[in-house]
Amino acid sequence: MEKIIVFVELKGDQPRKASLELLSEARNVAASGRYEVGAVVLGPMSEGLREKLLSYAGKLVNITDPVLDAYTAEGYSQALSAFAIEEGARIVVAGATRIGRDFMPRVAVLLACGIASDVTAVRWMDEPLTVVRPIYGGKVLAEVSFSSSPAVVTVRPNTFALGEPGESAGEFFERQMGISPDRVRTKVIRIEEKTKGKIDLTEADVIVSGGHGMRAAENFKLLEDLAEAIGGVVGATRSVVDAKWRDHEDQVGKSGKTVSPKLYIAAGISGAIHHIMGMGTSKVVLAVNKDPNAPIFKHADYGIVGDLFQVVPALTEALKKRLGK
Repeated sequence: MEKIIVFVELKGDQPRKASLELLSEARNVAASGRYEVGAVVLGPMSEGLREKLLSYAGKLVNITDPVLDAYTAEGYSQALSAFAIEEGARIVVAGATRIGRDFMPRVAVLLACGIASDVTAVRWMDEPLTVVRPIYGGKVLAEVSFSSSPAVVTVRPNTFALGEPGESAGEFFERQMGISPDRVRTKVIRIEEKTKGKIDLTEADVIVSGGHGMRAAENFKLLEDLAEAIGGVVGATRSVVDAKWRDHEDQVGKSGKTVSPKLYIAAGISGAIHHIMGMGTSKVVLAVNKDPNAPIFKHADYGIVGDLFQVVPALTEALKKRLGK
C-alpha cells in the first residue's frame, strides 16, 4: 500500500484549516484502499490538539526534536524529509501557506524529487500521479505528472472540502529524527504577531476586497461592516497597501496573497492583472464598480454597475435582514 504523508501546520494550538482540508481529502482517498495516510506534526503539541487530529487521521506522528520547538525552514525540511524516507512515502503534501511555500521546496531538494506548488486539483488514482496547477496568473491550468516517487505537493487552501471529524481515533506515535542543532543555522530571536486571532486571507471562505476606488482608509469601514455581516474578512489591492490604507497582510495579488474563497466581493477594484493573479480561482466573484467597462467585470460571475458608497451599505443592510442580524 502506498503512503501519503500530510504535513499538519499549526497556528497557536490549533491546526490550520488548510491542513484539516488536506486530512479530510486524504481520508476520502484512503477509503479506496490504495493509500495509507499519515499526519505529521513537527514540534510541540498539546493533548487536546492530538485528540482533534486523531479524529481526522488514521495515523498521527509527532516529531519532537528540540530544533523543532520554533519554526525554521532548515529544521522542518530536514525532519519531514527524513521521516518521508524512513516511511517510503509516495506523496508528501502540505498546504500552500506561507510556511508550506517556504520549506516544502527544501523537502523536495533533500528527497531529490519533483515538486508541484499551489495545486488546485490532485488526481490521486492516476498513474503516474497527476496534479493541476494554475500558471500565467491563472489564465492556464497546467497538468503536471510525476514520473518517479516520492512527489512533493503543496495545495492551495480551500481546494478541498473540510470534512467532519471521524468517530474513531487513529494511532499516535511520538518520534525524534536525531537532527543535530549544528545542522540548523537559523535561530529564532522572537516572534511578533500583529494580526493575532484574525483569519488568514488564504483560508477565508468569504473575502470583501477594496481597491483605490475606496478613496480613503476610513472608508474601509464600509467593507468591514459587510464582511462582519457575512462572516468574511477584508482584503485590498496593491495600490491600497501602497497608499498605507491597509496592512500588507491584507493584500491580494501577485505581490500579495493568492486566495480561493467561496465568495470574493471586489469593491472599487479596476481588475488589473496583478490583482486577478491573486484571486482568479475564487469560486464566485461579485464586482461593484461605477465603470461598466472596468476589466474586473470580465472575471466576475455577478456585477453591479454603481457607486460603491451607495451599493455596499445597501447590500450590507439587505444581507443583515436576510441573515437575521
